Parts: sequence; structure tokens; C-alpha cells
Amino acid sequence: MTATATYIDTEVADGIATLWLNRPDRLNALNIPLIEQACMALASWERDAAVRCIVLRGRGRAFCAGDDVKGMADGRTDWETLEYTLRREGGYERLFKALYDIRKPVIAGVHGHTVGAGAMIALACDIRIAAQSTQIGFVFVKRGITGGTTIAARYIGLGKATEMLMTGDTVDGQEAERLGLVNVAVPDDELEAAVERWARKLAAGPTRVLGFTKYALHKGLYQDVDTAFSLNSFAALLSQGSEDAAEGRAAFREKRPPAFTGR
Repeated sequence: MTATATYIDTEVADGIATLWLNRPDRLNALNIPLIEQACMALASWERDAAVRCIVLRGRGRAFCAGDDVKGMADGRTDWETLEYTLRREGGYERLFKALYDIRKPVIAGVHGHTVGAGAMIALACDIRIAAQSTQIGFVFVKRGITGGTTIAARYIGLGKATEMLMTGDTVDGQEAERLGLVNVAVPDDELEAAVERWARKLAAGPTRVLGFTKYALHKGLYQDVDTAFSLNSFAALLSQGSEDAAEGRAAFREKRPPAFTGR
């Protein structure tokens, strides 16, 4: 592993930016360089008006098998191991928040192992499309650590989240859809087409308005109703100043589909 190694692939076409986790030999397990490279790409795309939707994928047999813990303690003292762990967790939180907070729609297309930190970064995305054979779960407890408490219960409720977090058991794509961990599960050979279909749909939307919607939704979750309404009103006020808002009103008056530009 070298400082100049590249652990992600990126593609941008037709308003869709795709970020591939590219450590297939390690089932795309997260390490600090990968996290840093991914965060840099996301920050660049947030500033790029030509990017209207982001897709997160994994190369090889898995989406992401979690943190790369193999060899973490090799040749290190107990303190050095702790320091490395803290740096890795800080980096992982950066990637989660970069996906969760970016003001553009993000789709995760998941297959194979989507576990531990891999499940968490999938949940940080706005839409999750899963292959039916995918195995999704919060396996932290099986490694003797705590994890997954940040967001799992928001999707599947306290009872089921407690069960999955305390057992570390995984579920397949179909069960994940039933629970609400993913939006839709499709046959494995249809994953590519389903992800592209969703990406094109969101990329054709009013990008800035979707960003305001995402902000108000995330910030208003679990707030009291007055605060949530205030956030909704703030986002609505911001969205009304966009070019797409004007286009949406014009399309409604003219009884035609809107042609949004993302501005």
C-alpha cells in the first residue's frame, strides 16, 4: 500500500457521477486513503453544476465489506493501534457525512457483502438499490466493537435495529427491502439497469431543489413539529429562487412536463 495508490474509480456522464470503491481484492474494505479520495471526489462534484446525481458502487464481488482491520495492529504498540483506530473512524465518519450531507441526490447500488461500515455508507445515501443476493448487516458486534447505532433505527425502528445490532446477523436484499434498509431489491442481473434507471430519473430532476429537500428532511428528522415546519419553510423559500422553480411553474401553467436544468 503506497501513499500514491488510487482506491476509487470515477466516471461522469450525462449529469451522473459514479464513484466506484476500487479495492476488489479486499472486498472494497475501507481504509484511510480510500476515504480521503472519496471525500475529495464528492466535494468536487458538489461544486460542479454539471453533476446532478451521484452513484456509489463497489468493484468486484462486493459493495463494501466494512473497515479494513486486517493487519491494523501489525508492528504497532497498543497506543499506536488506538491512534490508528481513531483516525480510521474519524475518516469513516467524514465519508458518511459527506454522502449524507451533500446537496445532491446519491444512489447506492449494492451487491455482495454490504456489511459493517459498508452498510452504514449505503444508509448515508438517499436511495439504495440492492441485488437480491446482497447480504446486508451491522456485523460490528461480531468483531467485538460497537457500531451502527447512528442511523439503523431511523430506517427499521428500534426493535429490529436492536436485534440486528446485537446479533450482527445479516439479511438478503429481499428482506432488506421488506425492512426498509433498501428502497428496492432486484434480480442480480438487473442491478445495473435499475441503478441507471434511478440515476437518470434523479439527474433529470431540479437538482438544487432536491438538495434543499434533503437538507430539510435530514435536519428536521426527530425535531419537534414546529422546528421541522420551520426547516421546511426555509428550504421552500430557498427553492423558490431557483431557475427550476420558475420552470416548474411555467410547465404547470402550460400543461407540459418540466425541463429542469438543475439550476
